[in-house]
Amino acid sequence: MTGTVYAQEAPAADQSAERGDSGLTDIVVTARKRAESLQDVPTAVTAMDAALIADLQIESFQDVGKTAPNVVIQKQAGSPTAPQFNIRGVSSGSINFQIDSGVALYVDGVYLGRPGNSAFDLSDIERIEVLRGPQGTLFGRNSTGGAISFVTAAPTGKFGVIADATIGNYQRRRARITVNTPEWNGLAARITYAHDENTGYVKNSGPRRTYLFPEPFGPKTSADNFGANNNESVFVAVRYSGIDNLTVDYRFDYADLVTTLDAMQLLNGGAAFGGITNFPNQSALGGTAVESLKRLSSVPIDGLAPATQKTWGHSLTAVYDLNDMLTVKYIGALRGFTVNSSSDLDGNALVDPYGGTGGDFQALAAVRYAKQRQWSHELQLLGHTSAVDFVGGLFYYREKAFLNSPVIFGLVSQPGQPIPIVNPDSYLAGGDLLRVLNKSYAAYAHVDVRVADGLEISGGTRYSYDDRTENDLLAAPRTPTVPRGSFSAKQGRFDYDASVRYQFAPNNSVYAKFTTGFVSGGIFHGAEFEPETIKSYELGLKSEFLNRRVRVNLALFQADRKALQVTGFDPNQGGNILLNTGTERARGIELETTVIPVDGLTLTANYGFTDVNPKAETSNPAATPVRTYQPRHTGYLAAQYEAAAFPDGTTLSFRIDGQYEGKHYRLQCPIGALQSPTEGCLGSGDAVLDRALVIPSSWEIGARMTFAEIPLGSLKGRISLWGKNLNNSDKPEFLFPVFDTWAVGTFQQPRTYGVDFGLQF
Repeated sequence: MTGTVYAQEAPAADQSAERGDSGLTDIVVTARKRAESLQDVPTAVTAMDAALIADLQIESFQDVGKTAPNVVIQKQAGSPTAPQFNIRGVSSGSINFQIDSGVALYVDGVYLGRPGNSAFDLSDIERIEVLRGPQGTLFGRNSTGGAISFVTAAPTGKFGVIADATIGNYQRRRARITVNTPEWNGLAARITYAHDENTGYVKNSGPRRTYLFPEPFGPKTSADNFGANNNESVFVAVRYSGIDNLTVDYRFDYADLVTTLDAMQLLNGGAAFGGITNFPNQSALGGTAVESLKRLSSVPIDGLAPATQKTWGHSLTAVYDLNDMLTVKYIGALRGFTVNSSSDLDGNALVDPYGGTGGDFQALAAVRYAKQRQWSHELQLLGHTSAVDFVGGLFYYREKAFLNSPVIFGLVSQPGQPIPIVNPDSYLAGGDLLRVLNKSYAAYAHVDVRVADGLEISGGTRYSYDDRTENDLLAAPRTPTVPRGSFSAKQGRFDYDASVRYQFAPNNSVYAKFTTGFVSGGIFHGAEFEPETIKSYELGLKSEFLNRRVRVNLALFQADRKALQVTGFDPNQGGNILLNTGTERARGIELETTVIPVDGLTLTANYGFTDVNPKAETSNPAATPVRTYQPRHTGYLAAQYEAAAFPDGTTLSFRIDGQYEGKHYRLQCPIGALQSPTEGCLGSGDAVLDRALVIPSSWEIGARMTFAEIPLGSLKGRISLWGKNLNNSDKPEFLFPVFDTWAVGTFQQPRTYGVDFGLQF
């Protein structure tokens, strides 16, 4: 019956493949709202099962894109949990509530409206599917770059306990326990608790200062180390199947995170204030003036305090089989998060260089308090016959958010004295104090028709209507002038896709696909902006041969985007700005291969190439296109060997892998160029420094050795030795332009290693 196999009951997707079998096994995905082989889906999808997630040490969002071609997910410097996504030239990750992401996130079919709402621990994820290209006619929410779908583990209905622990360098400590209850009258539950902590990777060599901000920020004391985490999380899954043809799943997740952001290291002093390194007499005054284009093991930062974030979510999924051909499905969810963080964008511990007061001096910093709540409802009708599969759906999404995010500019404060924020403009160049209400309605339908042996034609459409409101709460004028008050925008749009697939042999097919998509427009600082739109063309091959010992999946694509939505930062223009201008054409190739040359050995090689050509839509000769963050080249290599089981049943496996990212920009405009909301980038900036701030290409090598199924009486044990970034790559990872030629950045985490222990009964 369709309902009981959807998502949670689908066989586990397995890209690690295959673990000792003589040939490749099917990878089962639900990209088209039904369980089917990856080789039958006419779109580019990468899937990972729970075993592969463990082997790859995927513990946060930035690890998800490790194996997928043309997918790069980075940790942002200014947010505890919001990642920066890059898929096929679409780069998104704005933490502004008025701007949506071009990459949609789903957990158990629930759309996550904000990247920051994805701070749950990945310890109880059963499967991850990464879909590349626009999505919409099979999903309730729109996206241009792709979708990342998480499927959590369901209750087994049998009593069992799983306990795991990790010990690693940088005082890494992790523990997880999962309890499955036996089924009782159709009711079963699964409960997981996890704790994860480390002490951070960069030491703070500066003084510990406490800044007495008023509520809701509260006192903030500079951290001892940067990159530290302390995360407590709970996951609960309850399933009821006591009524024929009906399955009801309830999910709850909660995460309480205390973290210090990665060190925002000053890369180059800018012209503002005469340049950071030129502040007069900083050494004599007791301040610091440290900058470097290399990763430092210690930095003096006095304004970066531990951040806190609480994330929670409830969801209810009900699936009812009307008959053997029709299924009704409802997905309802309530999610939210609260974050309180700070940023120090001068990368130093400065003392007032002008007034001679000896007070603490913040050249540029920020504090951020944000709350978000989202409600969503989705109703689906799924059908299946021998010739036709279809899905139709109605979707409603409502989001309320509050943001208080003043930008500290040239602040002088005395130790132990409160900092009066009577109004964010009392000492700021800009900042946000606002409430946001976003509502979205959608209706969609998609059908797959098997018109002849091996020939399938598919098509779908979706209508979206967005009603967005921004209420700017600032009570005094800003410079430059930004309107205050309540503003709204209402926009509607149709999107569609069409594809044809021909299966010329079992597990071998070719396909062609055309898709449109968009990222919602709306209101930003009182000004309405248009949706970002995309048209995507894709040709693909999915093949297996040599008695299913070789799998080769290939995709060629072209994506044309208009009205690009790129966020920037300029204190002279009120802080965050939206560069809603220009067009872009991206062309590329994606290759995913898996080979089993001998029994027990699995080799994987994935490669992605994206050529992005942006164009500034303006007659201003000084304008240059807003740049992409997408690397031209990405790659992934892996080798896994499963040894024959020992006489007592113990298994031994080895895995080594490497992730490659080509060089790419992380500054949307050349350093030193002006960012214009209407014309993109103006001027060529500092060409020499700009070349120095290009993120270079890098490899990160990881390895893992695992003894599993170790008999311990009635228990089964597991022990793994692992390492990440074993080559200790130290390239920049995230760059942020601040003023003129002033930039800060974070770097790759250094080499980490440890031991995992596990017990199961």
